Amino acid sequence: MRTVSWLLLLVWGLGCTSARLPPRTQPAPEGFSLTGVVLGANGAPLEGARVGLIPFVPAWNLRTDAPVALVRSGPQGAFSFGPLTPGAYGLSAVTPEGRVLFTERIHVKAGEPGAPRVLRVPEDRVSWDVTVVDEAGAPLPGVELRVVRVGMPYDDVAFPPASSTGRFHLETARDGTYSLIVSAPGFTTKMQQVERLGEPVVVGLERVADEAMRQAAVDWVRRNGLKLQSVEAGHGFEDLAPLEPVLRDVRVVALGEATHGTREFFQLKHRLFEFLVTRMGFTVMAFESNFAEMLALDEYVLTGRGDPAQLLKGETWDTQEVLELVQWMRRYNADPSHTKKLRLQGVDMQYSPAAVARVVAYLSKVDPSQVAQVQTSLAPLTERNAGSFLRLPKERHQEIRQRLDTLSERFEREREPYTRQSSPEEWALARQSLRVLRQYVGHLLREENGMRDRAMAENLLWLLEWNGPGTKAVVWAHNGHVKRGPSEWLDMPMGRHLAKALGPELYVFGFAFRQGSFQAFNMDPHPPPERKGMVEFSVPPSPEGSLDDTLARAGAPLLAVELRALPRRGAAYEWWRRTQATYDIGFIFSDQGYPAVGSVRALECYDGLLFVERTTRAQPNP
Repeated sequence: MRTVSWLLLLVWGLGCTSARLPPRTQPAPEGFSLTGVVLGANGAPLEGARVGLIPFVPAWNLRTDAPVALVRSGPQGAFSFGPLTPGAYGLSAVTPEGRVLFTERIHVKAGEPGAPRVLRVPEDRVSWDVTVVDEAGAPLPGVELRVVRVGMPYDDVAFPPASSTGRFHLETARDGTYSLIVSAPGFTTKMQQVERLGEPVVVGLERVADEAMRQAAVDWVRRNGLKLQSVEAGHGFEDLAPLEPVLRDVRVVALGEATHGTREFFQLKHRLFEFLVTRMGFTVMAFESNFAEMLALDEYVLTGRGDPAQLLKGETWDTQEVLELVQWMRRYNADPSHTKKLRLQGVDMQYSPAAVARVVAYLSKVDPSQVAQVQTSLAPLTERNAGSFLRLPKERHQEIRQRLDTLSERFEREREPYTRQSSPEEWALARQSLRVLRQYVGHLLREENGMRDRAMAENLLWLLEWNGPGTKAVVWAHNGHVKRGPSEWLDMPMGRHLAKALGPELYVFGFAFRQGSFQAFNMDPHPPPERKGMVEFSVPPSPEGSLDDTLARAGAPLLAVELRALPRRGAAYEWWRRTQATYDIGFIFSDQGYPAVGSVRALECYDGLLFVERTTRAQPNP
């Protein structure tokens, strides 16, 4: 998909992948032309650079849609586009030597001629080679490549010439996060994140599965899929009973979702959690929500203090379906016969004023001399707009990072006296709040690719330990986070970190649907008043041959599929091991059109699948 912004990702937890939709026709151009020049690092003009222009609009699909224009620079490095419609654009160039260049976002305004643009090779750059291979490991001829640089609020895309050998040499600026989109006739288009600039990258493409493989996959699901009676809790567990031996030795069940706003997904998760609690001894529900902010809901579930509807405000999960889950957990804990109480907790580590407040309140109790300095240092972390933090001088970033590290060392050093003045639980919660603040700063400063997912996995493992030996937990997050294998945007999602730590004690359910409605935040730049904020969207039936379409052909409107039981040979296996298209929608969508279809290697990423043929919107709380 078109990423909205890595800032929006860190605020909203998108976890989405790119789409595979038919190319769109670009609007008829009008307005002013855009001119510019491509220069080498020494300022000399460069001829023959491939210069591309893309629109920065929600509907543009970076995997499949054509650029607005694609030209080569002339003898003096000059190029021109146009005429252009008013709007925002991204400009890139790839020189004959493979040097990839980008400019800042370009704004074309009606009635105003645009200034010439300069694309200059950076002096500080890194070289790396890309080889595209088939399933046998042989380089593929005729490969097309797109180089994606994650940006704000849209990604930049550059267009190297196609390779007759399957090999590309690239040079890029050292800063930035990059992904590659690779396509070849007869093969499934693939997006792959570049983990470490400067190291060789190999991208393996798979041949598109044939109809015989797909039919074998359908037949296997018909024979082995578990038909569920209802998504709603309160219908007993007879139909879920076959899952007991599957999950008997599991410590963590990860429940994904193909959107962050589907009623049936939320209801089914509630029902599964009741089953796991009452039949299998699970006690923790951990959301893709901020650790510190969820502590108030955890307090409600344990004691009944607070208003759960108010405590859900501001959460992605502020819906009637989640409120019903929270209230059920409270009723369960209020029963004195249930001696092992349920906990409702968060594993995320984004903007978190509650974490700052908890650290300050704890220090006020055990170490008042530290409070004033900590409040001043950490004040930027209480601002909702992460951009305000990023605009601070680098020296201020370093100061905040150092303050968190020093304070963490102090907590460890003073653990015994701190605990004597408070309690082990208070110390642990304040210490963990410090940890998530440090994770957040590292995420903002891009200390490593995928730091958010690593942090969420570490926080879940901490919760397992903190809640005591034998604790079993359910984690609720987007499909893109729970995957055992790499996604298109992230090599190491949360689920892959958890798989390394837990092995077969982790069971990951991906969620899929064929068609229907959901709620999401409307990212249109100028929506009408009635379409602002969280609104309802709908999508038509998933493309023929997709994962969702294949599951629908099995004929059950509600289905559980145990992928660990799939034989590792035969035509069905050949279909399931390959990359398949699937609906993959996060927190955001658009009335203008938005890429809704991503892709997944289900057998690599999930242990099981839960499928709903038709969905409806999650119901917002009043």
